[in-house]
Amino acid sequence: MLTVIDISNHQRGLDLNSLSADAFIFKLTEGNYFKDDTAEEFIQQARALGKPFGLYHFLDQSPVEEQANFFLSYVTPYLGECLLVLDYEDYGRQGADQAKLFLDIIYQKTQVKPLIYMNESDANAEDWSQVIAGDYGLWIAKYSSNLPELTQWLDYAMWQYTSSPYDTSYFYGDLHAFNKYGQKEAKDCPNYHVRGKRFKALKPLIIKADEFFKKDTGMLFSKSTVFDIQAICHTETTTHALIYYNHREVFVTLRKDYVELVE
Repeated sequence: MLTVIDISNHQRGLDLNSLSADAFIFKLTEGNYFKDDTAEEFIQQARALGKPFGLYHFLDQSPVEEQANFFLSYVTPYLGECLLVLDYEDYGRQGADQAKLFLDIIYQKTQVKPLIYMNESDANAEDWSQVIAGDYGLWIAKYSSNLPELTQWLDYAMWQYTSSPYDTSYFYGDLHAFNKYGQKEAKDCPNYHVRGKRFKALKPLIIKADEFFKKDTGMLFSKSTVFDIQAICHTETTTHALIYYNHREVFVTLRKDYVELVE
């Protein structure tokens, strides 16, 4: 379980290093007009601390399609690096069908399934069956020592249990699970392995230093090296493995002509 703190421009100038958090979530946009000018600074702090993060959009009453595209216009540079969230509360409650429309647009254009954030009352008051059927995860808010009581959702990914001194949640998973929410769903990838935990190199493999395969580490796996992986990641151009090697996170291709699955 992780401790996650979410912040926005209301915490302008906050030093994230002063917080006891395993991960962060930052406000990025609201409606079809507002970009949070503190988001980039907080993102850079999270990166420097080596902490994962998410980005959220606060829904208002403007057209949902416009809001989804507005969010996409700012979140695109961070895709694959962060989880995505729709904040559904207060004056932005347009109905479960409109919330699903926003979620669907984001998913269709990014292949990343956002979480939806709401309080316990809203989660029980509206018909969320289509959102649940769409397999969108729930981030539930209930400021209490008592667990949320839900009538439709079978479970939730996060519980925001307090707003003092900052909005703080429990994420029910480890860092790998948190990061997984920000990864694209595996589609048909005939040239790549999309499942498995142990692989063998069929030829020498260049070990990459970043998940977008833009930086080399200067290290190689020789042919026949067998290695275990932590997770499978997807970008627009490749499917690859996250592994821990020499006490650091590195990345290796999972092309079927480069590696084979070891059962």
